[in-house]
Amino acid sequence: MVPARTTLSSRDAGLKRSYIGNDSGAEACRVCDPIHAADMKLPLLVCLLFGSLVAAPIPVLLDTDIGTDIDDAYALVQVLQSPELELLGVTTVSGDAVARARLAAKLLTVAGRGEVPVYAGISTATQYMKQVEWAAGFISPALRESGGVEFLRQQINARPGELTLIAVGELTNVAALLETEPGIAKKIKAIALMGGSIRRGYAPGSKPEPEWNIKSAAKAAQVVFASGVPLLVAPLDSTADLKLTPEWKVRIFARGSPTNDALAALDFVWRHTNTWKGENPTLFDNLAVALVATPGVAPLTPLHLVVEADGTTREIADRPPNAQVVLTSEPAKFLEYFTARLAR
Repeated sequence: MVPARTTLSSRDAGLKRSYIGNDSGAEACRVCDPIHAADMKLPLLVCLLFGSLVAAPIPVLLDTDIGTDIDDAYALVQVLQSPELELLGVTTVSGDAVARARLAAKLLTVAGRGEVPVYAGISTATQYMKQVEWAAGFISPALRESGGVEFLRQQINARPGELTLIAVGELTNVAALLETEPGIAKKIKAIALMGGSIRRGYAPGSKPEPEWNIKSAAKAAQVVFASGVPLLVAPLDSTADLKLTPEWKVRIFARGSPTNDALAALDFVWRHTNTWKGENPTLFDNLAVALVATPGVAPLTPLHLVVEADGTTREIADRPPNAQVVLTSEPAKFLEYFTARLAR
């Protein structure tokens, strides 16, 4: 996203200063006329001091099963539309991970971010993935048909302690990453993930049940939850009611940008082909992205979670917490936040 730009003219010798604002409301100052810079020592100092207070974007890697449920496509665009985040790369997982990577790479290119590297990770059994046909035959220098786990490893080793991994699919790639070398878990700043069912299931008032991302690769999830990496967890408890109904979708699609037009096309494909007959997208993955971009967007509860062999996610009392978990959310408030970002 290109920051809003306003140019102000000084009364002093025609000096011009350009202020570049970002979505957080902070501004950095740049002196555009070096001839008169000496006359502006104090204002320039103020600008430099103020600019130094602007927080640097959080570097993130996105691991996704884009192409099955539609929330992954929305999540990728959400990352791009979050000025607080710096997307370093995308990896794909499960089903045909290569087809998923092609879809992610095309969506990034449409969004003007075709330089972001996309690596296919580990493929698994065949899944419903009708959306990937939108990107059939797409090629890009940034697209790699293998090497996703190694890419994650290299990125984390290059910036130890700095990178947050946002994982919105099954945790096969993430578990493989954690097993690539001793001590790599300590180099990951945090993992934000969508997964689990702690005190309720998919339906309001229902009992906890195995959730898709966890049960699809329960052993991998066990590795992740036992890794010691700080976890931010968005389970069904807080995501299952985040329904993107038509009035909210209109807000996004009326924007008329190439990116949002692409989302509209993918949403249409999903709506008329998904095998579970879903009518309105559920923003399962999107709360996990928001937890990194906007701390405080939902309340967090420290819990110790374990994953059972059947994919059940269970909390254990009297154990040190291994995760910060969102157990509740306010759907209307979150949908306002989410659609405002994508409608920019």
